[in-house]
Amino acid sequence: MSIREAQVAYKVKDAKTIRDWVNHYKSEKVEICIETKPLMGKNKKKLDKVPTPALQKALEEAELKIKALNTLIDVAEEQLKIDIRKKSGARQS
Repeated sequence: MSIREAQVAYKVKDAKTIRDWVNHYKSEKVEICIETKPLMGKNKKKLDKVPTPALQKALEEAELKIKALNTLIDVAEEQLKIDIRKKSGARQS
């Protein structure tokens, strides 16, 4: 996700806030914190040249990361006896 996409997704007005978050998590060596640049005209053509097996492997790795992170959250919730995930319909304070 690009910084602009993150701004829109998380309703953050200042791009510096997003960059600060990215830098914070990079310092913690979180692999999921990889900044992507928005795709523009010529760059889109390069995506067609990426082999399908490489995309499949990347997808499998991403799915494994998601599963690992969800398991980590489940264990933390159970051990710490607190709700980490946001409940749908919950009011923001």
